[in-house]
Amino acid sequence: MITSTLIALCVLAPTSSPYAGEEARAIKSLSAEQIDGYLNARGMGLAKAAELNNYPGPMHVLELKDQLGLSAEQVARTQAAFDEMKRRATELGHAIVDRERELDEAFARQTIDERSLDEKALEIGRLQAGLRAAHLRAHLRMREVLTREQIERYVQLRGYRDRK
Repeated sequence: MITSTLIALCVLAPTSSPYAGEEARAIKSLSAEQIDGYLNARGMGLAKAAELNNYPGPMHVLELKDQLGLSAEQVARTQAAFDEMKRRATELGHAIVDRERELDEAFARQTIDERSLDEKALEIGRLQAGLRAAHLRAHLRMREVLTREQIERYVQLRGYRDRK
């Protein structure tokens, strides 16, 4: 009797979605942290494929420039790669937030249909791919700037291999 009562209570008890509270977001699909990341060109893990495979990131190279023994030319080239990535990522991040807002508004107004859904989703995907490529490209460029020894030192300093 007690078991069946507990089962009935569990079945009838309201369940909470992991999304509960997110319905109050300005853009339902994006957290405040994600919006900030997009608008301010934060890495958001988009370049892990490069970073964790010995392709240093320009921001971290600049942070470690003294430990890496960068020349003035290397600093300038690294800064240029970082600035280009930041410019492109900021541009794309703003576009992603704008497109996500448009998608959210179309659902909120109940004006979305399958054709416009496909168009909006594909555009957001294209922008996200461009953003990831911008971050990865900056890592790729560091291979042209740093020596093999500097890359190895970077990997050690970042904690990806035993420190020497």
